Amino acid sequence: MSGHLKPLPFNRLLSWILEEYSHNKTVFGIPERWFYRPESSQKYHAKLFDQSLATPFGPAAGPHTQMAQNIICAWLCGARFIELKTVQIMDNLDIPRPCIDMTDEGYNVEWSQELALEQSISEYVNAWAVIHILKKALRIPDTAFGTIFNMSVGYTLDGIQSAPMQSFINSMKDASTQIDAIRTVLKREFPAYADVDIPSAISNNVTVSTMHGCPPEEIERIGDHLVRDHSLHTLIKLNPTLAGKDTVNHILKDKLGYDYINIPDTVFDNDLQWTQALSLISSLTNTARRHQRHFGIKLSNTLAMANVQKKLPGDELYMSGRALFPVTVHLFNKLQKAFDHTLHVSWSAGADAVNIAALLAAGAMPVTVATDILKPGGYGRFTQYINTIDSAMDAVGATSLEHLRKQAPQQR
Repeated sequence: MSGHLKPLPFNRLLSWILEEYSHNKTVFGIPERWFYRPESSQKYHAKLFDQSLATPFGPAAGPHTQMAQNIICAWLCGARFIELKTVQIMDNLDIPRPCIDMTDEGYNVEWSQELALEQSISEYVNAWAVIHILKKALRIPDTAFGTIFNMSVGYTLDGIQSAPMQSFINSMKDASTQIDAIRTVLKREFPAYADVDIPSAISNNVTVSTMHGCPPEEIERIGDHLVRDHSLHTLIKLNPTLAGKDTVNHILKDKLGYDYINIPDTVFDNDLQWTQALSLISSLTNTARRHQRHFGIKLSNTLAMANVQKKLPGDELYMSGRALFPVTVHLFNKLQKAFDHTLHVSWSAGADAVNIAALLAAGAMPVTVATDILKPGGYGRFTQYINTIDSAMDAVGATSLEHLRKQAPQQR
């Protein structure tokens, strides 16, 4: 099996989808019965970044959000918040294999995109165009369509301000050139879809991922640059180490029995500290408000640790999944208390069908997932998420996510 990703041209991608659906009523092997297309319900709807969001969940930035076909599969199964794979100026990385272990909690040594920046732009634009075409082809109602593509960029200010990264950001804000080329292909090869409205503005929002140990001053300057210079609604991803060494080790080892986890002290010492985080969040909230943009945080990044089990190459790896969930819940509650429950938190830490309704009820939104959908069932697991949210809302008579949040304290 090749270790390199090979993007498909737009015409081949769309031909594959339309022909497979015509013959088998599947798309990339996903059966039609898993497609999300409710007739009229709008109870999950939310407004975020001045856009409509039809369901409050989707894939987190990861290996499964860098190819167009993966993004399309997630969308078909109900994901409407798509956090795209994190991109950076270093776009010729040699990713070691294997790079992911999903035996239980997740571990990875893969931390950035495997495509060149130009390829990443092409994949994201192609996916954006295809879902708008599928809206017509599959008769997806407007109430079930609202989709947000969330850029994810890293990892240093110099890298983000480099010419290639600036070009990437600008192309995501206005992909007119790429969309015009797609329209030419549609008119020539797919005339039935030539009139489909494909907005050229793919994303007006971004999640910032920084390296473990990034200085707080640099994190703030990155956020400031994206808000001021690019007018982007901005989320800053924080590390679980912010909960503190004693707390993290107590939760993981003493309470949960993850005694094989070894987190070096330097991981905590070098990461953002609590008082620095409070100052950074307050400052960027004020900056965003002055520029009429939205600011929030994402909880959480992966947790760096020593590679003790040696299932993957290298001396360090990054943990995700269910072991990260209780640590991040603690951090979520601590931060919300510090900001009087006004902080917008995008979630990604061990979310699954069991806990998604509780996360939404607690006010986390959107909820994004990586580890859970990298396991058997893949994107099809999103149908369970929808069923779980439905059941939780019906149990309290909630007709909206806001109603669910208001009912939550009565259910605890």
